[in-house]
Amino acid sequence: MSAGISSAYHPDALGPSGLNAVPIVRIGDIVLWFGVFAGSAVMIEPAPYDLIITLQAIAALALGLVLPRAIAPLIILLMLYNVGGLLALTQVVYWEENPPVFVAISFFLMLSAIFIAATVAAHPHRIKLIMSATVWSGLFAAIIGIIGYKLQIEALMRFGRAKALFKDPNVYGPFLVLAAVWLTREVLTARFRRTIVPALMLMPLMLAILLSFSRAAWGLAAGCLVAIWFVVLVDTPRTRDRARLFLFAALGILAVVGMIAIVLANEELRSMLLERAKLVQSYDGARLGRFARHLIGFLWATELPLGLGPYQFGHYLPEDPHNVYLKSLITYGWIGGVAYPVLAFWTLWKLFPLMFRPRPWKPYAQCVWVALAGHQVMSWIIDSDHWRHFFLLWGLSWGMIALEVKWRRTARAGGRDALSGLS
Repeated sequence: MSAGISSAYHPDALGPSGLNAVPIVRIGDIVLWFGVFAGSAVMIEPAPYDLIITLQAIAALALGLVLPRAIAPLIILLMLYNVGGLLALTQVVYWEENPPVFVAISFFLMLSAIFIAATVAAHPHRIKLIMSATVWSGLFAAIIGIIGYKLQIEALMRFGRAKALFKDPNVYGPFLVLAAVWLTREVLTARFRRTIVPALMLMPLMLAILLSFSRAAWGLAAGCLVAIWFVVLVDTPRTRDRARLFLFAALGILAVVGMIAIVLANEELRSMLLERAKLVQSYDGARLGRFARHLIGFLWATELPLGLGPYQFGHYLPEDPHNVYLKSLITYGWIGGVAYPVLAFWTLWKLFPLMFRPRPWKPYAQCVWVALAGHQVMSWIIDSDHWRHFFLLWGLSWGMIALEVKWRRTARAGGRDALSGLS
């Protein structure tokens, strides 16, 4: 096997040495980092993230970026999803919210996911770059949200809850979770003296998630942090290292309990926390509440092959579906309603084995799978259809799936020596 092929998959390819490539790739790295970082500001649409990533995707494709065959399921299913959205426009009755813009943003996000997958497959070091941008973007958003809440800046809050530069606390909170999962894994796996910085970075993220007062974000964060701990435990063979994980779990629980105790000491925060901590709110279990709307919506969908179109559901019932699986049926018709869950579960199935194979991108596969699985579960009670970081997770997933295919192909071509040289 040639040295060129070997170096493309060496662990160093995910580190700084991967930046010593062609100048245009280095420029692309910088643009990509800032594009992902811009995901921390989504107050208007199209958002800065949409514009930067879309322009870079078009430029990269024009310069010869190859779409590997391995990401064909992502491309085909997202295209079907958006074709369903286009067809659903024919059913629109209420045009006040400008449904065509909604469909256009869906196409932007489709392109972003495909681009992320293709660019990761072509340049493996960009996995690390994207995760770096995600962590710093999350930290920036967390600090903005905490400051906004502390100073009661109306533009950075909604309904008394922190939202930073997002439209809604229910998007802001989940946005922070991938960064929190990555930092948690760093704490669990790094040498003790190297755990201090990620632990300190994790603290404002957890506080910001708490101040979003989003039950979905709380559940997502709790579930994902427990899941990444369990994944690392399963992937850790030495008994001594496993004992260390249990020690960190105990310390983590104490830290969370301490943070909640501090919040409860403040009367205003305590009132909000106790109110939001109720498992079922009045608007969930009411006659036409969230859960009733789910049942009604799924019954409607059986008679609406083209759906209702964007922004229509809330005109017939008190609020939007707050369920992405229902929304895929109502907004994208039967085509979208089938394409979405197929893509969701196919992605999780294909990425799952990569969490335990000795590859340079194994740590990233672990964090992305955990975060993506958590988002898919959470999406039963919340609408995550246009969340930029959700499509970023899909792109990262299929980029690593494509890398695995390439890895195996290279190993077969070079025999056992090639495989040992790549590990």
